[in-house]
Amino acid sequence: MNNPNKGTLVISLDYELMWGIIDVLTKDGYGQTHVKQVPDVINKMIALFEKYDVHATFATVGMIMYSNSKELLADIPQVHPTYKQTVKSPYEHDYITQITAEEECLFFQPEVAKRINSHKGMEFGTHTYCHYYCWAEGQTTEQFDADTKKAVEVAKRNGIEIKSIVFPRNQVSDEHLKICAKYGITSYRGNALKFFNEPKSTFEEIKNRICRLLDAYINVGGMTSIPYEKLEYKEGMLNVCASRMLRPYSSRLFFLEELRLRRIKKEMTYAAKKSEMYHLWWHPHNFGANMEENLRFLEGVLQTYKKCKERYGMQSCTMTEIKDQLS
Repeated sequence: MNNPNKGTLVISLDYELMWGIIDVLTKDGYGQTHVKQVPDVINKMIALFEKYDVHATFATVGMIMYSNSKELLADIPQVHPTYKQTVKSPYEHDYITQITAEEECLFFQPEVAKRINSHKGMEFGTHTYCHYYCWAEGQTTEQFDADTKKAVEVAKRNGIEIKSIVFPRNQVSDEHLKICAKYGITSYRGNALKFFNEPKSTFEEIKNRICRLLDAYINVGGMTSIPYEKLEYKEGMLNVCASRMLRPYSSRLFFLEELRLRRIKKEMTYAAKKSEMYHLWWHPHNFGANMEENLRFLEGVLQTYKKCKERYGMQSCTMTEIKDQLS
């Protein structure tokens, strides 16, 4: 594996709209407070990325690429996931047919998706076609194959070549990676390297959750950047593993915002000095509420990148760009 001999900032975004949360949140609730604002969020994020010469990968759910339910239903694959928990699937319970004209903006944004691809430095990756759950009981690899084939096909119809994937809720296996490689996908975002022991009891699981929350503000688990030699290939695909989720602004914890920003600044600077990769990720809809505060925080992160670039030669790459450099 080649070594760029410089630190790298990688940013990936899970662009999923309501498709990614139909089993846990509602159109009338979270859809209105967070998801509805996503086009504005994306426009403003891209403006910041361009201001600071930062590249980013938008891992996009394929169903977003349609204009409405009718157009989607005319093109869905014949093979659907057969989850035991049917609430996870948009194909069940007439979910798609029940999307009203007023709700379409919460599910379909083809123009926004195309706009992303038109900007230099922005990569259009896939977040699967239907926000597919690879570990869900009842699903099969044949169903995932059909989903991946359709995701690549829809992107290609829009002049986009899919080279990277972010698996919904980071559910991945070697068999699913083989299918992705078959369709020309060369990198994926795996889980962050583990800085806390695997929980062996409910108590340990709760303890780990508390530690992860604290770690967003103070150094509990160590630095989260990744040495290039620890990046691994699986089934021909590079695991561009995550470092940290960029948590959204919390009005209840507003007094800790400076600590949260300082934590990321220190990690990024460490990655720049040590010539390691630092991979931040989040969902655009995370910024839908408290947009001004979230964008201000993001700009603070990007200003740190600018300093690291000037002082230590740090670079910014999409998932595919860092994969190509390391190949």
